[in-house]
Amino acid sequence: MMKYLCIDTTTKVTALALAEDDQVVAEGFLHTNLNHSERLIPMLKQLVDAAAWGLNDLDMIGVVRGPGSFTGIRIGIATAQGLALVLKLPVLGVLSLDALAWAGYGHNGDIVPILDARKNEWYTARYSWNMEQGKAICLDRPCAAKPGEWLERLARLQKPIWFSGDAVAKAREMICSILGNRANFLPEFESLPRGAYVARVVWEKWLTESEGEVVKPYYIRLSEAEVNWRKRQQGRRNEINGG
Repeated sequence: MMKYLCIDTTTKVTALALAEDDQVVAEGFLHTNLNHSERLIPMLKQLVDAAAWGLNDLDMIGVVRGPGSFTGIRIGIATAQGLALVLKLPVLGVLSLDALAWAGYGHNGDIVPILDARKNEWYTARYSWNMEQGKAICLDRPCAAKPGEWLERLARLQKPIWFSGDAVAKAREMICSILGNRANFLPEFESLPRGAYVARVVWEKWLTESEGEVVKPYYIRLSEAEVNWRKRQQGRRNEINGG
């Protein structure tokens, strides 16, 4: 029996899960004003204690590597890698949007996770559930999209769309105005990131890969700091060339 920990800190939600093979044993969910660095470790300790597990019982660690908050991604990966180093465990990285596709399990139509990417953009993708195979098929790969343009594209599909993710609440009115009755919304406790969703994706990946990896952040686009750094570098090059 494979026992593993799953970590998702890519949004404002801190989501954890303990699982054994394909069964979720314990799940933690916090959506508060505290940041991940303040709540992640205490929450992990409470979860492990409640499940009567020890960290030494773990065989693997799964972590969501993006897309999402740049700071959140780094905290999640650093925590997973730190624990893995001490416990000598393999680590698997999965995508936030792949995990959120599980929110639409069993629903007729496509499932579209939308995460707030700031700068008037969403991190998004589109999936369809193959119930015979028991997995979500990715139809449109993860991307950063303008909300209006993305919704117009979805409207042209002429099919039911189920939405999940942290951008749903603020975008609901706009979604309905463009998709009409083809827009479907899950309850918030199902729509937001959950450790159980991550556990499902991690387990699927483990069955096909059965080994750890060097987990790298999946950002889709550059962070604000990187954009500013590149601008400064370009400005310096222009000054040199102009001189």
